[in-house]
Amino acid sequence: MAKVVAVCTSSKRQEPKAVRSSAFFVEGKGIEGDSHFGLAERQISLLRSEDIREAEKTAGFPFPPGSLAENLVIEGLPEDLPLGAVLAIGPDVRLRVVEKGKKPGEPHTYDYRGWCLLPKVGYFLSVERGGRVVPGDETVLEGEARG
Repeated sequence: MAKVVAVCTSSKRQEPKAVRSSAFFVEGKGIEGDSHFGLAERQISLLRSEDIREAEKTAGFPFPPGSLAENLVIEGLPEDLPLGAVLAIGPDVRLRVVEKGKKPGEPHTYDYRGWCLLPKVGYFLSVERGGRVVPGDETVLEGEARG
């Protein structure tokens, strides 16, 4: 079973995100109070806990939650999330996978001690159905890609 390890937000872009005890996700907008709130598609950024741990081994130091500019850290997800798939988080929230990583050559404006994972192994999602998310919420991969 996959679960939310951390939910993080920042009020300004190009700064680390802070861990929150909970966050409210708004359909079509993102997370209330986050610097990316209201973006068209890349409303939520997600890193798998497993990818962070692997990078920590290589880097030789830890990456605190939010330090890589991610909104969500989730443990137990498959290595590859299909585009269009829906993640069900807790009883209410539904997020659709809209992009893996970033397009080649697209700049990433934030790094932590020279490291950034979102462009390579991160996912970007849109909020299909809103609600509150707290660490520990069960996360289920609901569906495959839409045509």
